[in-house]
Formats: sequence, C-alpha cells, structure tokens
Amino acid sequence: MGTGTIGEPLIGLLAEHKPALGIDNVYFFKRTPLTEERGKVEALQRKGAELVTKTETIADFKTLGFDAGDVANAYIDSQVIIDCTPTGNDNWDRVYSKLDPGKRYLAQGSEHGFGPFFAWGINNDVLTTDINKYLVASCNTHNMASIVKTFTQDAGRELSDGRFVCLRRANDVSQNDSFAPSPTITKHDNQDFGTHHARDVYELFKQDGLELDLFSSAIKLPTQYMHTLWFNLTFENSLELNTVLEELDSSEHLMSTEKLSSNKVFSFGRDHGYHGRILSHGVVAVDSLHVKGNQLTGYCFTPQDGNALLSSVAASVHYFYEDTWVEKMKVFNKYIFKNI
Repeated sequence: MGTGTIGEPLIGLLAEHKPALGIDNVYFFKRTPLTEERGKVEALQRKGAELVTKTETIADFKTLGFDAGDVANAYIDSQVIIDCTPTGNDNWDRVYSKLDPGKRYLAQGSEHGFGPFFAWGINNDVLTTDINKYLVASCNTHNMASIVKTFTQDAGRELSDGRFVCLRRANDVSQNDSFAPSPTITKHDNQDFGTHHARDVYELFKQDGLELDLFSSAIKLPTQYMHTLWFNLTFENSLELNTVLEELDSSEHLMSTEKLSSNKVFSFGRDHGYHGRILSHGVVAVDSLHVKGNQLTGYCFTPQDGNALLSSVAASVHYFYEDTWVEKMKVFNKYIFKNI
C-alpha cells in the first residue's frame, strides 16, 4: 500500500526477487491514475508487480494503458499487507482490522502504536506467528539501534547512557513539499527521551527486556541528501579506538566511510545501491570517531528510506518461511557494502 519513497523500491525488491524469496505474487495499490506517474507504474509492472486500485478507478487506469485489478480481491489474496503510507493506523481501523487476522500486517516507523517494533538484524526474535501486526522501525531508529547494538551488546559492553542528535534532511529529492529554507529545531516534547527517536529505540530494546538511558534531539536542515546522526555513548568501562574500529568492521549492518559529506555518500547509493538506496542501517564516518576514557563520539549517515526496506522484506519472508527466512534473505547480500 503506497508507492512513495518507501513503497516504490520495496515493491521492486519483492517483485524482482520473487523466485529467490518464494513469493508468488506482489500487488501494489495505486489510488489515483496520474499521467505524470505512468512511467513509475510501467516500471513496477516490468519488475513483476501487479497493479490494483479501487473498483471505480479501474477504467481510468485502463485509459492510461494499464490493466488494474480490484484492491478488494488483493486484500483477500494477499497474506502479507505492507502499509507504506503515513496513515497505517487509520487504515488498520478502516480496512485491515476487518480482514483475516491470520494475515501479517506491517506499517512503517511513523505509525507509532501499530505493533511491536521490528528491525532486521536488531531484534529478529520478535517475529512470531502469535503476532499479526508489526511496526517496521524508522530510518533513524534503525541507525541508532544499530549503533547501540554494535558497540554494546555485540561488544559485550554495558551502556551507561546514549545521547543522539538527528540532523535531518528536509525532504527527499523526489518530493517538492516540506523543504526547510533554514535549520528548524524539533521540539523536545518528551520529558524522558527528548524526541521520539530515542523513545522508539528505547521501546525496541525494551521488547527484549533491556532498558537503556537514551536521549535525542533533532533539527531539520535545508538539504535533500541524507540524515546525519551525531552520537555520544558512555560506557561503564573505558575503551580503545582501535577496538571500536574492529567492531565496526565486524558489524553486519553498519558500513564505514572516509567521506565526510552526505552528498558523497548519497551519490554512492545513487550509483550502486538498489533503486539508488543504501540498504545498510548506517554509514559511520570513521574519521569522526573519538574515544576519551569511557565515551565514544562520532557521526553516522542515515540511509533514510533505504535501511528499513530489508526489514519489511524480512518480516514478509518470515511469515511464509519461518525456518529458512534468514537464509533466503542472503539474496540481498549483493546490495550490501562494507565501505563507501
């Protein structure tokens, strides 16, 4: 559901890898037949996805040259429904809650409260057939959680506290709306966590019984390239920079780069990523890493609209193949880079 900055590449990932993932059909819903988006619809159909729409707009899509199915039938046929719109909770109340509860329903990170958080490689064990609703964590949640996991759980360290500043891009290069003409501060509207970014990471880890001291701030910058994350982690014991670099190199989901500007990292994703997206959780600027005593500070670029894609795919594949889903996900290793 939805063909925007998340939905479009996700449809492509699923459709083009149907044989490897063991998926029969991928349907995508488009509400409005727009002449300016004929190229998008044609491209998704070429990848093997099937267009569906409301009954009343089937004829309008036919006029544009597209055969569209009825979304009502797709609701019945589909066993996994992924909502990539900013109205996942509303759509649950209006539509999904009335469908078969045996299906799996996924919403994206902005729809807080939809279900338990899931991030591929961070909390895989949260996926179970006993739960039919999941919230795929947001891009910054993926990045922050991966930073925490890599340098705490995976490294065997105990985190005293974590502080983050999300330097957010204003909008995507594909969007005209919401551009910020100047740096715009996000309110600290959460007494415990500052902004929702730290709250979401806290809730993600709390699902596994781990309660962390986290706080985040955010500011929107006049750029369309990438989010950038500043982090400061304080541990119980001191650490060494060389050890941190080794842990970064061993991480499955964090990349490293010697580049210090987001446009350079963004350009790499445009040239070499799937649909121009970087699918790793974060890209750590190695020259920004600084260790002093028991504190680690650095910057990490967030592959927004990219790092959450594999989580949606993984949660879908798990539904069908509970025993072999991790093995099937290896088909995407060709899109994962360790260094940029």
